[in-house]
Amino acid sequence: MRLIVMFLILAILAGCASSYKPLSPDRTHYSNTAKTDYLDFSYKLGVLREHGNKKYAKREDRKAIRIASVRITNNSQRSFVIGNDVLFYTGSSQLVLLDPSTLHKELKQGVPEYLLFLLLTPMQLTTGNDSTPIGFVIGPGIAFGNMIGAGSANQNFLRELNDFNLINKTVNAGETVFGLIGVRDTGYNPITLKIAEGALTDHPGSY
Repeated sequence: MRLIVMFLILAILAGCASSYKPLSPDRTHYSNTAKTDYLDFSYKLGVLREHGNKKYAKREDRKAIRIASVRITNNSQRSFVIGNDVLFYTGSSQLVLLDPSTLHKELKQGVPEYLLFLLLTPMQLTTGNDSTPIGFVIGPGIAFGNMIGAGSANQNFLRELNDFNLINKTVNAGETVFGLIGVRDTGYNPITLKIAEGALTDHPGSY
């Protein structure tokens, strides 16, 4: 009975590893859209939770970070570099984009925590006068199975962050790009896009 109680406590504390469901910003339905003479900008917050990535969404809340799917269309006749010519704002405050490695480090699922399930190794199944050491299978099986699952999910998360990284990405004339951005908590305040001062005068006549 003690082992069963311990197992339940461990299950509640550690939970089970969850897979990572792609956010696919290129297939997202955008409701927040702003148009200017040069750029069309759309974004969507809360995408981790919407796609069922609950463990990542919980860490997003805990770490005060927001990941958003983004669509940017360049309506001008010149190119812009995101993070250099094009900047993100909330109100009058400029937002600093977090790079994929930082987002991955801050939001990834914990892996070593599943070693707690090794405490189930001494578990015995008693039937009559016989005892079977089932813990040698259950403990390591649950522990390493979850560690492999969490590690794989984290790698898929990092891969998508890299694939849709917009930092220093060039948006050519007439091009539409999709991406994922991560910023320190905006409190769900609106995100806007602005052309950096001097960006339009670098190449006069090329609007």
